[in-house]
Amino acid sequence: MLSWQLWCTSLFVLWICFLWTRRKLYSLMLKIPGPIGYPLIGIVHKIRHKEDVLPVLKHYLDKYGSFVLSWLGPMPFLIVADPLLTQDVLNSPHCVNKGSFYKVVEEAAGLGLFSMKEPHWSAYRKLFNPAFSHKMILSFIPIFNSEAAFLLKTVDKSVDCGGQNLKSLMEGFSLSIASQTIMGGDVKYFEHIRSNNLIKAFHGIVKSITDMGLSPWLISETMRKLLGKEEQFSKAKSQISGFLVKFIDSKLTKGSKAPEDDILINLGIDMMNRGMLTKEDLQSQLGIILFAAFETSANTVVYTLMLLAMFPEYQEKAFQELLSLFPNPGDFDVTYADTQNMGYMDLILNESMRLLAPVPIVARQTMQDVRLSNGIVIPKGVQIGIDIFHLHRDKKIWGENAEAFNPENFLPHNMQDKHPYSFIPFTKGIRNCIGWRYALVSIKLTLAKLLRNYKFSTNFKFEDLDFIENLTLGLKTVPLLEIQRRDC
Repeated sequence: MLSWQLWCTSLFVLWICFLWTRRKLYSLMLKIPGPIGYPLIGIVHKIRHKEDVLPVLKHYLDKYGSFVLSWLGPMPFLIVADPLLTQDVLNSPHCVNKGSFYKVVEEAAGLGLFSMKEPHWSAYRKLFNPAFSHKMILSFIPIFNSEAAFLLKTVDKSVDCGGQNLKSLMEGFSLSIASQTIMGGDVKYFEHIRSNNLIKAFHGIVKSITDMGLSPWLISETMRKLLGKEEQFSKAKSQISGFLVKFIDSKLTKGSKAPEDDILINLGIDMMNRGMLTKEDLQSQLGIILFAAFETSANTVVYTLMLLAMFPEYQEKAFQELLSLFPNPGDFDVTYADTQNMGYMDLILNESMRLLAPVPIVARQTMQDVRLSNGIVIPKGVQIGIDIFHLHRDKKIWGENAEAFNPENFLPHNMQDKHPYSFIPFTKGIRNCIGWRYALVSIKLTLAKLLRNYKFSTNFKFEDLDFIENLTLGLKTVPLLEIQRRDC
């Protein structure tokens, strides 16, 4: 009987023979350093848990540099944390498709802009762009202000009440804003929005997506059932689907609104009426964009407040700027012009998104052979992971204190010599985030109201934060924040 070592050796030899028959991949291995891992599984065994992903990538980037080749199962996988090569990938018309990991997202949430491939992605992106135009963002300002007024009333109840976990509160607030601006104001009367049921369902889907990404065999419904993972997954999908179908049906019953009302659901219903989308397609588009809009915005607000609580000297500078713009405490309307006059808030928000990238890793897949600036040709079908988290913390770019919080990193004289792809919180290039302008305005408006009225503090230390790759950036432990009212 063959020993275990002999089996492994035989598999390795077969694997090398397989690569030799695909000479482009074999050539790539000779040019790009990185861990080969084990035959058939690559380095999958190293990232069995979501807490493992970022530390493992950090280890390999430190060991091999900012351009690393490895294997996830039998698939070659490039890790890129270099701004020039990142620019090459994100601007290549042959790297528009997301990586194969996003098949997991399709299984969980349907086919939407998040995972759609070319040529369909370009067509639908163009059709949905009006929903996030400057004109539409201006029309959303009253909703942002109105919902933020309710948020202040809720936060006020937590003043001087000890440490608070604000994540759930901010998720509910962000979901209310996202749902109204994407689906219309009447959505706030639906029970799924008024309760936490929809948020819980989204969390269930994200957990299932993460599990399937780290354990690909869970994509199979049969395996999920065998391992006891199917019930939670099906329940979450059913809750989200039920809400979306009910709301779409209510919109269809009422009839479409004025054609100039370009909120996302109206654009989608118009496409349905023209035979360009099915109801299932619209349901998937709404679900994906709704999740992306509320989850990343909620995290960014909470993480920014957390960092300012840890570094109060910067919080005080932000307060002084807000005091000059809004002399009176309490609720006040923030205009679009006000958001553009928050210079120091811009520095703080950028620094927060640098250290705590909203989406730590994005993936692309080559549709044809792609030549990069370093002369290396990446063959068709290779997965490429853009490691935004570590790109934003690269000491060669950001200096020896790259992992410290310092908003002055974004002063003009500190940014002028940095590559434009050194900071990409919403990605860049051909497939950048459709709602990045929307997100910045809503986040700045929310932070302005909170930081003008309250002071946040915490005993949690920045160096004790543990990060999780969970589609969006998660924390193993969310710091509790103490809240005091500012009376002037």
